[in-house]
Amino acid sequence: MNNLDQRNNGMTAEQVPLGYIQHNLTDIKPMASEIAHLWSSYLAENMSVCMLKYMVSKSNDIDIHNVLQLALDISSKRVRSMKDIYNSIHNPIPDGFSEKDVKVDVKGLFSDSFSLTYTRLMTKFIMQYYCISLSESARTDFRDFFSEAINTSQEVMVRATDVLLAKGLLNKSPCIEIPDKVSYVHEKNYYGSFFRGSDRPLNVIEVDNIYYIMELKIAMKTLKSGFSQVVESEKLRNYLIQGLNIADNQLKILGTFLEKENLPIPEDTNYQVTKSQESPFSDKLMMFHVTVTMAYVLTAYGYSLTNTSRKDLVTSLSRLIAEILDYCKDGMDLMIENGWLERVPEATNREKLQSPIH
Repeated sequence: MNNLDQRNNGMTAEQVPLGYIQHNLTDIKPMASEIAHLWSSYLAENMSVCMLKYMVSKSNDIDIHNVLQLALDISSKRVRSMKDIYNSIHNPIPDGFSEKDVKVDVKGLFSDSFSLTYTRLMTKFIMQYYCISLSESARTDFRDFFSEAINTSQEVMVRATDVLLAKGLLNKSPCIEIPDKVSYVHEKNYYGSFFRGSDRPLNVIEVDNIYYIMELKIAMKTLKSGFSQVVESEKLRNYLIQGLNIADNQLKILGTFLEKENLPIPEDTNYQVTKSQESPFSDKLMMFHVTVTMAYVLTAYGYSLTNTSRKDLVTSLSRLIAEILDYCKDGMDLMIENGWLERVPEATNREKLQSPIH
């Protein structure tokens, strides 16, 4: 039994050492930031368990299967640990997803290599998210959970990368010539123009960000392509197809920045979707997944936007972000229409409580 499990088993009465100070967790009320990260993490891991159960059941390559099984075991354990924390703070556990949202006895929808690539990308993002969660948590039970989640995410990330690399399946960002000296910027046209572009080549930070966004969008495009084959609702299918068209257009725009520098773009993985039209997932899970991954894409765009020095790239990224925000809004509306959108925990509505009772 690890430290987190021991702490959760008796935290309501147990005094926990904090350096030389004793404190009781029941006397420390969880902060809004801790509840926020716990809530988001629970839904993401809960969904991940459903996705990974299906992918594990369909994997044929033993090396890939072992990594997917490791990721499933870790996500399942995280869900159990978060339930313990929820119970300890007497907070309702989110509904999330269950066995009814996944079918493991239908045909395979994605190739083994895509399943592993997908798992690696999702692990990369969730590891970054857990780092933020840890930095914004104070209670020892929350910090222990997020710290352990970071360590286990690293394990999955390393294993997945090693297998993809060994099998020649890893998408690697472009290489550049190593500079022979340190140089400084002396011309103010370094930023280029909003309308005429820039004569300066992309720097490595800009190359890395563009490539990562494209890699993420290609994976999500492949996922949407598979989902659009099996989703039951016609309205949701049209929404997914709209997303595929947006992705194609945005990938073309981003790709031109790399191609202008004679740099390679990530490989399209759409061919890794099978011909199956049997749905392994509920419409609710697929829509939630699309919504969550759009948040990942927006995060990547936002990071890139704040780390570029070229005005033409800033203009393109800003326009693409606005387009995705509109698409996300339509997706949220569909989830509300179907009664699938769980309400995020909110602050107390004091005005409502102070209103006269009729």
